[in-house]
Amino acid sequence: MEKPMVSLQRYESSPDSLRELVRLCNGFSELKPHHQVFIKPNLVAMDSQYPMALYGIFTTTRLVQDMVLLLNEFGVGNITIGEGSVRAKHFALPTEGIYEALGYPSLAKRYGVRLLDLLKGPFEKVGFGEYSLQIAKAALETDFFINMPVLKTHNQTMLSLGLKNLKGCLSTKSRKFCHRSDQVLEDHISSFVEKLRPALTVLDGIYGLEKGPFYLGAAHRMNALAASKDPLAADILGAALAGMDAAAVPHLRKYAERHGRSLRPEDVEVRGTPVKDLVKRLKWDNTWNEENTGPRAWERMGLRGVSIPKYDKTVCSGCSGIYGPILTMLMTGYKGEPYQEIEILTGKVMKPSGKARKTFLLGNCMIKLNRRDPGIREAVLVKGCPPTLEDVQKGMIQCGVEASLDVYRMFRDSLVDRYKGKEGFDESLFYLR
Repeated sequence: MEKPMVSLQRYESSPDSLRELVRLCNGFSELKPHHQVFIKPNLVAMDSQYPMALYGIFTTTRLVQDMVLLLNEFGVGNITIGEGSVRAKHFALPTEGIYEALGYPSLAKRYGVRLLDLLKGPFEKVGFGEYSLQIAKAALETDFFINMPVLKTHNQTMLSLGLKNLKGCLSTKSRKFCHRSDQVLEDHISSFVEKLRPALTVLDGIYGLEKGPFYLGAAHRMNALAASKDPLAADILGAALAGMDAAAVPHLRKYAERHGRSLRPEDVEVRGTPVKDLVKRLKWDNTWNEENTGPRAWERMGLRGVSIPKYDKTVCSGCSGIYGPILTMLMTGYKGEPYQEIEILTGKVMKPSGKARKTFLLGNCMIKLNRRDPGIREAVLVKGCPPTLEDVQKGMIQCGVEASLDVYRMFRDSLVDRYKGKEGFDESLFYLR
């Protein structure tokens, strides 16, 4: 059996590094100048209220521009860039706002590229056996789909590479469906590629992100690029670049089992730079204490009197973005005295312990499940899908936590400042001027 092939390249210059990467994997062998091309980067979400470094979180805008340049050189004139960035009413920019902030309109003006917010539809109802999902028609109906994910870890799926990046083509309703308590998240993530079928996957590892997928993660300059016409092979090598075994990643394993595929890097033909010259071992998750009442770091701080079980796979993207602010408020509000037996529940399946004085229910799903539970002494209801940070702060104060959004802003500033002046961290890779 012929091995699937992946090209690896060290990123050195634009657009030459990408040009060589695509050449090595014969990435345009099925492309025709008259084809309608669809590019799907990873622009997961951008906070409109607080500063945010984009390293390892977003596909570098410069690499997307390089792809447009290569397509233009090839004679392709019909190019669409589409993304459905996570939207929250009070703090997240819509996709068009992210395009504007990063300078994507210059690509539209210079090369006639069409920019789409996939969350606006239209969608097509696509069957997946016992259920169906709404997928953006623009992604389904294209002649040549180019998937451009980021090399980053993910606290629910271990890795967010090519297969996971396709989730951004779903409607908000369908994304939430994938996180239902009676569904298995990995089953969904392993299935998107069977309907969307990217012709080329280009993995952007210029920056790699550990403990991702969002701003709390730590980025590393890796200068690693990978490309393949085989989506699974691209993710196998992506896992190897992150120092991980692809067989340990549930959604990759499920896809491989269904299709009788190997997940061993040795069963992939690699052209270009050797993996060993680009690999950077990335930690993928935060560790909780044995009692599952909070991060292990709290033990070193002596933080007591509060329980926040570790996030599970039923937490949707909106509420998962609230975890950071909650943990920050709890840590910065801690004054050395134990909190007064607070319990914080998230997602769609967590149940109260019956031991807490106050139970903080984050979001509409938790409220619907638990508001009348007899094990709750006093419920603190934080409504929303997802809730606003202001309502989270009010709920924290109601629980006796000295929660300050000013302190939270200082924390967010510090996350951006850690990259300033650091060798290899160049914002111009994200912002076109």
